[in-house]
Amino acid sequence: MRALVVSAIVVNWNGQAYLPACLDALLGQEPPPAEVIVVDNHSDDGSRELVQSRYPNVRLIDTGRNAGPCHARNVGVAAATGDLCLLLDNDVVLHPGALRALGETLASDPRTAVVQARSLCGDDPAVVHYDGGDLHFLGTLVLHNWYRRRSEAKDPTGPIGATIALCFLCRRQAYEQVGGFDENLFILYEDNEFSYKLRMRGHLVRLCPTALCTHLAGTAGLSVRGEGRYPGRRTYLHSRNRWYVLITCMRWRTLVLTVPAQLLYGVVYALFGLKRGHLGEWLGGKWELLKLLPKAVRARGPAQRGRTVPDRDLLVAAPLTLNPGLADQGAGATLRRALDTFFAVYWRVVRRLCG
Repeated sequence: MRALVVSAIVVNWNGQAYLPACLDALLGQEPPPAEVIVVDNHSDDGSRELVQSRYPNVRLIDTGRNAGPCHARNVGVAAATGDLCLLLDNDVVLHPGALRALGETLASDPRTAVVQARSLCGDDPAVVHYDGGDLHFLGTLVLHNWYRRRSEAKDPTGPIGATIALCFLCRRQAYEQVGGFDENLFILYEDNEFSYKLRMRGHLVRLCPTALCTHLAGTAGLSVRGEGRYPGRRTYLHSRNRWYVLITCMRWRTLVLTVPAQLLYGVVYALFGLKRGHLGEWLGGKWELLKLLPKAVRARGPAQRGRTVPDRDLLVAAPLTLNPGLADQGAGATLRRALDTFFAVYWRVVRRLCG
């Protein structure tokens, strides 16, 4: 039986400052990937020139426009020659042995389609940033070990519910089966949609806690680190993309049954945006969602095709993940606990009826 070939795909847009560390760590893996592809979303910071001059053996693809990481990932996988694809963002630095550990975890169970690396915070490597998560019935992700110290992180005993797209190894066949990432999302919630499509077809997602990577910076104007300011663009994308994923991936019966909870969550999030001066961004997201509805309905058919697992076996109602400092004390913490309790009870009542 031949060994499976790994193609590494680095998604880049104006990441010249991060690319050397990312590529050096990637090429230094033992064994290294069979090929490395940098998919550049038409950067204007000299990224392509840097790759061409310093990494002549790395294949460079210029997409010609910044259509977002979803488009870049799909372009990279379509161009790859390997059976397995390692997808990572330009600000991710693999630790020694990470690729081997990911491959061993993937090979341990043929039902596994994706293996997530454990991501550590660039500003404090002793803290876990992303460790995968679960699919909440509200369309959000419940993140595992979110900002927990690595020494206190709990390793999963089995598959997890969803991957975070910054660094994962996947079977190319499974990626293509689900149509890759939905490019209508551009960024944010694309992890939810991709994981949902995989798992509804019976594929498994796993975390490999020994495959470590450092997440240096995040996306400018979008990522939130620690108790940093919540960006208005994140409010806009959240307002637009959450419902897009629900319409595309959730069974109609499940969506109808959960509408009261969905609307309550939406009102709370709108008030959260209003408090931070993001009412315009929230309304803008809803307006863009209305314009996207025909595309969401058209995407539903391909997304649902081949489904074998019902929503009731995919979705959870665990406590929602919030950034540190947003609702840790006082009235905010009280409201947070009340909402978590309400959503958990609501899901317990309707879950068995969901499709």
